[in-house]
Amino acid sequence: MNTDYTNPKDGLKYCGKCHTPKEAYFAEGHRFHGLDRHPTDCKCAAEERARHEAEMREFNRINQIQLLRAEAFRDIPAATWRFDNAAVMTPQLAKAKEYAKKWDSFNREGIGLLMFGNIGTGKSYAAGCIANALIDQMISVRYISMSDAVNRMQGNFGADRDAYLKQLMRPDLLILDDLGAERNTSYGKERVFDVVNRRMLSRKPMIITTNIALSAMQKATDLDDRRIYDRVLEMCVPVLFNGENFRKGNAAENLKKAARILNNNENGGN
Repeated sequence: MNTDYTNPKDGLKYCGKCHTPKEAYFAEGHRFHGLDRHPTDCKCAAEERARHEAEMREFNRINQIQLLRAEAFRDIPAATWRFDNAAVMTPQLAKAKEYAKKWDSFNREGIGLLMFGNIGTGKSYAAGCIANALIDQMISVRYISMSDAVNRMQGNFGADRDAYLKQLMRPDLLILDDLGAERNTSYGKERVFDVVNRRMLSRKPMIITTNIALSAMQKATDLDDRRIYDRVLEMCVPVLFNGENFRKGNAAENLKKAARILNNNENGGN
């Protein structure tokens, strides 16, 4: 059993375990109520305190990340979309990973990404990977489909709509998924403009995914569309997603799996 003791050389109490002082003298002329010494951490107590504080910091960090992830993916179940889990690291996914890696620079300049291309080419997945990579760094993100955002604003008016818009402006990064899937009405376009324009004025980055071709955005003749696309292209760097439709590949693989399961059942398998 380790017992504390008084060191006869300096008269201070020492730890019986690590043999370092558990007391220290006040500086000359700074005695407190007649006392000439005060308690202090010995080496092992200081190490234990540091370990406990590190554990608390990590506990708080993990909790904060969980809260950020829950907030980011309230509407889209993308919490497991990760660069490391990708079946193939496409050139587009590599660009998305580089964006997350150099987030500080893009954030400082207010620069986002416009991920455009055909259906099923991985745009939404790439955006989700960026979101999770940033959340791991305790950066706030909101990932929402454009149609959901428009629908929510349609159900709100006046102060309520403004409060919802302010919610979308708070995160460091706003991801608007599937631009063009919202209702193609003047009202719908006005709501899209509200979000995009407010985000531009906030000078915070946003990432937009869309199936609309870049040329169609650049050559839009409809005034409402042009107001939206001009702001998107001013804030966001275009990245073309092309190649095979991953969803078709997944569907084909699922059909094969189902066939194997059904064949096993017909043959008496469990």
